[in-house]
Amino acid sequence: MIKNMKKHPFFLPFAGCKNRCVYCNQRTITGVNKIPSPQDVIEELKVLKEAVEVCFFGGSFCRLGIETIKDYLDAVVNHAPSGSRIRFSTYPNDLNDKKLRDTVLSYPIACIELGVQSLDSEVLSLCHRDIDPSEVLDSLAELREENIPLAVQLMIGLPGQTESSSMSDICKLAKIKGAAEWQIRIYPCLVMENTELYTMMQENKYTPLSLNEAIRWGGKLIDKATSFGFTLIKAGLQETEELALQVRGGPHHPALGELMIGESFVYRLIRLNPNGPWVIPAIHMSKLIGHNQYGLKRLAELSDMSGEEIREKLSFFPSDKTSI
Repeated sequence: MIKNMKKHPFFLPFAGCKNRCVYCNQRTITGVNKIPSPQDVIEELKVLKEAVEVCFFGGSFCRLGIETIKDYLDAVVNHAPSGSRIRFSTYPNDLNDKKLRDTVLSYPIACIELGVQSLDSEVLSLCHRDIDPSEVLDSLAELREENIPLAVQLMIGLPGQTESSSMSDICKLAKIKGAAEWQIRIYPCLVMENTELYTMMQENKYTPLSLNEAIRWGGKLIDKATSFGFTLIKAGLQETEELALQVRGGPHHPALGELMIGESFVYRLIRLNPNGPWVIPAIHMSKLIGHNQYGLKRLAELSDMSGEEIREKLSFFPSDKTSI
């Protein structure tokens, strides 16, 4: 899997979607109202000077039709700087068609992101996602056999979803992944204006997660995913002014991802050494002392120690000791 290449995203909200999930308002989340055409992509890419990872996010890329798909991919191959790669997101079983799969894989693909969201059939039904979890797993197994670079996208706090079902999902995915290098994104379910989920919340048919619930659920999921060898590439949503204006419920916080990562780091410390001491690379210091020392306080809480005791048991390297 190609790493450390600057990403150049294009957002295609609802493009290729057969139906609309109850929580989805991609135009608000991405801040994009007009889908860029292949020609728009060409115009933007041809002025770039260095190779990039061109990303097509939103909607289901592999449901656009083979000719449209090729038009977008050709725009990258023919007009992006030499060495550029391609990443796109699509529905989990969209690559079952071998002809389509072979066509896509003839291009320089860095990663294919699959919007799994959940593997719980009840959750998927409540969200209006038209897919059978067993089909998702079968598709993933087939793609795994072909060593296709993959990322999976999961959500927390969906209608009917529980923390235990979420943990079960990552275990099922890890079983298929094996030793392969897969990436993962974890998103919270937010209640957006102009969605069915907003109506459900108003009618008391859905209760969104609180901020603390999301931090702890997300932290546990990140800890389990990374322990299985997944590489976390994103936690939480990209904060924008439009997103902030349109959220009507749920764990909306501009630093939610950082808080979930901090929570996961605390779980890892306790899992590896419940009572300390903990010797930690200095690069991870912010996970403990950032956001009003959230991680430090959680480490004290979960280890049943005082803040002073925690400080005595923490040290950072490469320096001998870092004051916190």
